Amino acid sequence: MSRSTAKNSGRTSPVGVLVLLGLWLTIGLMPVLFSITDLRLAFGLTGQAGTAVVERCTEHTSGTDDYVECRGSFQPSDHRAAPTADVHLPPESDEGESFPARLQDDGDRARPADLKGRLAAAAVPALGVFFLVPLPWALLYMITGRGPNRISRYAMASLAIVTAGLCLAGLIAAQL
Repeated sequence: MSRSTAKNSGRTSPVGVLVLLGLWLTIGLMPVLFSITDLRLAFGLTGQAGTAVVERCTEHTSGTDDYVECRGSFQPSDHRAAPTADVHLPPESDEGESFPARLQDDGDRARPADLKGRLAAAAVPALGVFFLVPLPWALLYMITGRGPNRISRYAMASLAIVTAGLCLAGLIAAQL
């Protein structure tokens, strides 16, 4: 065995660590970044408050791609404002359903703003955070060759349970 092989056995090269770190961060942060608009709407940070009424849901089928598109009207909480017709609503909505919602600033889409809507909006970002939880411990192992200690493993398990629970609660709430 040559010296270079013996010296580096069991460790990941710095380039390998950077590549893995970049891929891990990309995969973990993408769900969070793509869900920012829905989170901001569901938690009332943007948009106009009001009530959405689902008027129709249409199933579209094209080859292998099947999806549901729901449309309805939006009545703002401020009764001086005019209602908005033909608003995109979440595909898990039922025809005739009415729920508290927030309308996007462009007036095209509304998201539920109740607990069910907040949990549903948090499901995908929670999955991204769940994927990021073990990142510090993996980097520690790749760089030093040592695994996490007992307290650190309990912390990682606790964070993973919380984020997985939030993701699962959001997925269940979206289907209720």
